[in-house]
Amino acid sequence: MILKGYIFGIAYALVCLLLSFILYKLGLPKKYTRKLVHILVGFEWMILYTFMGAGIHFLAVCVIFLILLTVAYKGKLMPMISSDADNAPGTVYYAAAMTGVATLGCFVPEVMLPFGIGVMCTSIGDGMAGVVGQLVKGKNPKIYGNKTLLGSATNFVMSALSAYVLSLVFSMEISVPNCLAIALLSAMLELITPYGLDNVSITWGATALAYSFMYIGAIYNYLAPILLTPLIIIFAVKKRALTIDGIIAAIILDAAVSLAFGNFGFLILSSFFVGSIIVDKIKKHNKKRSRNDGNDERDCRNYMQVLANGMVAFVVAIAFIVTGKRLFIIPFIASLTEAFSDTAASGMGAFSETTFDPFRWKKCENGLSGGMSVIGTLSSLFGSVLIASVAYAIGSFGFGLTDFYIVVASAFAGAVLDSALGSLLQVKYKCRECGKITEREEHCGVPTARYSGIRIIDNDIVNIISCSFSAVIATVLAVLL
Repeated sequence: MILKGYIFGIAYALVCLLLSFILYKLGLPKKYTRKLVHILVGFEWMILYTFMGAGIHFLAVCVIFLILLTVAYKGKLMPMISSDADNAPGTVYYAAAMTGVATLGCFVPEVMLPFGIGVMCTSIGDGMAGVVGQLVKGKNPKIYGNKTLLGSATNFVMSALSAYVLSLVFSMEISVPNCLAIALLSAMLELITPYGLDNVSITWGATALAYSFMYIGAIYNYLAPILLTPLIIIFAVKKRALTIDGIIAAIILDAAVSLAFGNFGFLILSSFFVGSIIVDKIKKHNKKRSRNDGNDERDCRNYMQVLANGMVAFVVAIAFIVTGKRLFIIPFIASLTEAFSDTAASGMGAFSETTFDPFRWKKCENGLSGGMSVIGTLSSLFGSVLIASVAYAIGSFGFGLTDFYIVVASAFAGAVLDSALGSLLQVKYKCRECGKITEREEHCGVPTARYSGIRIIDNDIVNIISCSFSAVIATVLAVLL
């Protein structure tokens, strides 16, 4: 059986490459010949698993083709599977992905069946998506990068069918909803993964999810972050809401929160994140009405701004993972609620005609930290209610009406503290050219002079203090009540 596996496995792969080479020589464009190999090679798993199962022999065949394809890529020996569109060695990545999972299969044999689903989602789902995307040009809009709507839809449908058929053939007992979830993950990973690395991300991602459905019952508590995080990333990139380092920081925060609180934590974090992006975009469109254009926040938030709003939630999530204490749910929600409350106040407050600094008892320019307005204050209160309402509506971890009131009160108090700190302690500068008071160290193209406040206390520090304050107040109230 093992010898047959080597013979049939290697022979099948070589036949796929030969067929692709012949069609290439007959004039078929390489964008199709490479997809042909991409699709057909997935059935290699069925041959190897049938004759070899899990173990060193399956891995040996994968290593052989990894070496072969790497040499061919470096030496440009197989033009029929190369790409004119990019220099990414996608076929090499595919072989590397299979080698990686096959290596794991030597130690965890149970992974080999879900591995088949991962391979089929990559070969058939991703492969057919590329074919459809290239063939259908009209009424097939690009939705992210060079990925098209029909291509992504094809990936989803073919991945779902592949997962379902394979689960029936090999009696994996993976339900139809599970197959749809795997297909959705496959389509999302194909969308967001650059440089040909989707051959790795889909293979590993679909394998991991299929394995979880088969052997890890708790996976259902984490489906929302697994399936929706790629959508949040796409949303952030398309809206230009975060810099690259900001996206990385947000993913780390997302991972910690999702690991700690599962679907519940992810949905709270996503509500804050999406709501903040919407408010920021509203504020951006209102810039012309702002009388203090020097104080507008940057359109893209960097990692420091992500940390300023999410560091407390991150620390609380880690504390929950370590201790398992339900009490940490309250400060987690309170910190994110305060962050959104402050974002809503500054974003919607830009519509106000009159802004007043109650801590210095004088009018101030619109958008300057410390200033408060009727619209901004009401928006702050509404923001607190909105995020707390999401938590209450989900109702996980026993989050009830008393918790709702605690979060709203502590978050709004934190937003007021934010304004007080912004007025009294946050550093402000004066432009040497136009005389405006600003929070930036440069204005009108020249360095600004410090006008008031403590130099090391900027807006990010104020946000961290305010989020921490809300978290502490909420914790104290939760203990007392």
